[in-house]
Amino acid sequence: MTRSSPTRASIQTWVRNHGDTIRRRLAHRLDPDRDADAGTPAPAPPPTTPDEAQAAPPPPLSAFDVTHEQALEWFDNRRTTYQRLCDAVSEHLPADGVVFDVGANIGYFTKALNERSGFTGRAHLFEPVPHLTALCRETMEDVRVDSTVHPFGLSDADSTVTLYVAASGNLGWNTMIAEQTQPGMQQLEIDVRRFDELGIEDVPSLVKIDVEGAEYRVLRGMMSALERWQPRPAILCEIGWGTSHPDWQSELEVFEELSDLGYEVVDLSGEPISIAAIERTTDVIFRPTG
Repeated sequence: MTRSSPTRASIQTWVRNHGDTIRRRLAHRLDPDRDADAGTPAPAPPPTTPDEAQAAPPPPLSAFDVTHEQALEWFDNRRTTYQRLCDAVSEHLPADGVVFDVGANIGYFTKALNERSGFTGRAHLFEPVPHLTALCRETMEDVRVDSTVHPFGLSDADSTVTLYVAASGNLGWNTMIAEQTQPGMQQLEIDVRRFDELGIEDVPSLVKIDVEGAEYRVLRGMMSALERWQPRPAILCEIGWGTSHPDWQSELEVFEELSDLGYEVVDLSGEPISIAAIERTTDVIFRPTG
């Protein structure tokens, strides 16, 4: 049987019926990203989310607005340092003794004494930064210690001074020593008091001083009390910068007065050291010998 050739009319009819399908298939072959059903370009993929490494870092912690939870986490990351300090002074502090925490920040040292050494006695905490004072009180609510938080710092005179507060996220770096400030530190006017004028009658077993270079001022304002206290307290003190301290001679003069009262200087392991030879920030203990 012979098949007849298609007529021009039948070809046109076939093209009308199947032309769209052919065009879509041809377009898809030429550009696979096109939507074969719609005949339009496929939608662009959604923008990629930046990787965490590329995301903008959170702002650094600040003593002006850090939350209590954030501050506790910051100090918890340095827990081993505080445990070493507690262990170093444990022999000088009975469980029911009295602690003066000068430069208390959020009260973490006193908290560590309670948790590490079983201290449950009386604590006076001195912190001049208003926001940190509030956080210190919050910390002490959960510590089994009879505490008083004083909203001022200690120095050698009653006055208002400039405190330079770190902007780098280091919650423990706030200083009154202008020569040792770093770029970006914020200034805050704080109240400081001379301890000998406060009328506090408690006699401390331990005085802890962490005031970023102003320790000689604190000790100068406490000297009359140190002369009359019996027995004299151990003093855990951070010595700022050592021989590079801008007022190193003033520091040495106060340390010499402590020596005249019968204090010897030891490191955290109890070994005697020459305080005049310290060349960097160092924690020491002034240990009473009388």
